Amino acid sequence: MFQPQYFNVHWYGPYSFEDAEALSDPNLVLYMICGTHGIYGKSVPLYIGKTFRTPSKRLGEHKWIEHEPDPVQVYAAAISKPFQAWNEIEHDEEYPAPENSIIEKVESLIIFAHQPVYNSRSKAGTQTVSDDIVIFNTGRRSTLLPELSSMYWYA
Repeated sequence: MFQPQYFNVHWYGPYSFEDAEALSDPNLVLYMICGTHGIYGKSVPLYIGKTFRTPSKRLGEHKWIEHEPDPVQVYAAAISKPFQAWNEIEHDEEYPAPENSIIEKVESLIIFAHQPVYNSRSKAGTQTVSDDIVIFNTGRRSTLLPELSSMYWYA
């Protein structure tokens, strides 16, 4: 029986690459780099990942960005605590960084569902989520799907 934990992933941005390098909020635990792809078009997710520390430190590790045909845009996200009804989190003004296992589950499902062109680790489904989760992508989410479910993507 599907009994999910629900998470709101609230996205901020878009930021230029230079502006994103200044992001220092440790609660922003995910990031997405969007740009132009020869087949998929403009402003598509090229890479989604965990920040590990802060977005600025992680972005500096992406040397491939300087070879992109157009400037990239960066989005950063915070993940809510697990909830069962929206009224449980509606007054939360910020989401403290959750434990790493939650970040990994959320990241894995978002990558598997969207298949960003520069992600390889989670695209093959080798990192499936064993827990039932539902993700709501809110805020400035670009072309991300608004809702994802482990039942749909991994079942």
